Amino acid sequence: MKRRHFLKSGLASSTAFALSGITALTPRHAQAATVNITLRAEGAYKTLIDGSSIFVWQFRDMNGISGPGALTSALLVKEGDTVNVTIENRIDRPVKFDINGVTLSTTLSVNSGSNRIYSFTAPAAGSYMYTDSHNGELGRAMGLAGPMVVMPSSSNNRLYNNGPTFNRQYTLFMSELDDRLNTAIESGSTYNMDDYEPNYYFANGLSYPETTSRSDTLISMNLGENVAIRFINGGAITYPMHFHGYHVNVATRNRKIETRIIEKDTVQVNRNECVDVILPVVQRGAYPLHTHYVPGVTANGSYANGGLIIMSAS
Repeated sequence: MKRRHFLKSGLASSTAFALSGITALTPRHAQAATVNITLRAEGAYKTLIDGSSIFVWQFRDMNGISGPGALTSALLVKEGDTVNVTIENRIDRPVKFDINGVTLSTTLSVNSGSNRIYSFTAPAAGSYMYTDSHNGELGRAMGLAGPMVVMPSSSNNRLYNNGPTFNRQYTLFMSELDDRLNTAIESGSTYNMDDYEPNYYFANGLSYPETTSRSDTLISMNLGENVAIRFINGGAITYPMHFHGYHVNVATRNRKIETRIIEKDTVQVNRNECVDVILPVVQRGAYPLHTHYVPGVTANGSYANGGLIIMSAS
C-alpha cells in the first residue's frame, strides 16, 4: 500500500487569538455581537525549518489579527455572534469559504480577483475548521484552511455549555506540505493528489524547534491544572497525536461529546476532524507531544523537526 493511501485511510469588531497560548476573547458584553473579518486568499513564500522557501496559499487576516503560532488567520467568536467574512481572492482560481455544517453548501465561490461576503451565525461551542471547498483537498494541502474556535455563551473556561472546565487552553492546527505539489502549482502545472506524500509537517505553521519559541506552541501549565487542547487537522493526512508523561481524556470529536471517557496517551485526529481533549496535569516536568507517524517529526527526512511540541509543567 502506498504511504498516501495508508495515511488517508485513518485508524478505525474583530476576534483575536491571545499570544499567550490561552485562547481569550476580547472583553465585551455577554450578548451576541457582530464580528467582521476580512481574509485574503493569496500566494506567499514560506520559509521552512531547513531554510528552504516554498510557495504556498494562505488566508491572511487583513485586520492584522494573526492566528496562533505562525498562522496568518484564525477565527475566535462566541455562540450566537453574527459573523461576516469577506474573502478577497488573489490566487489564480476560484475559492469558496466553507465551514462544514455551518456555511451554506449553496453559497457561491468567489472568482480570482473578486471579493465576496460570507455571513453566518456562530454555531454551538467547539472547535471548527474553515477551508476552501472549491479546491477541496488540494486547497487544504496548499494552505487554504484555518481554525475557528467558538466559545460557549455562558463561560470562557468551558469547552461547551455545562461541559468540562479548564484552567487554560491551546489550539493546535496540524498541517503538512508536499513540496512537489507546491512547486507544480507555482509553475502553473497540475498535480495528482493520489501522489501526495508530504515531507514537511507543522503545528500552527511551525516545525520543531520553532515550536519552542512561541508561547502558543510551547504548552506551559501548572501542577493540578486541567488544560484543554484543541487539535484541528487542517492537512490531508491523519495525525495520531502522542503524549509523553501524561494521559488525556477526549471530550469531543467534531463537537460530538464522547460518552465513554477513556484515558489515552495517543489520540487519533482524522482528516477533516477537530478533537478536543482535557489534560490533567499530574506531574511536573517537560515532555514531548508529537504525531506518532514517524515522518511527521522530520523535515524533508531530517529528525527531529516537524509536528513536535514541548509540554512544560511547573
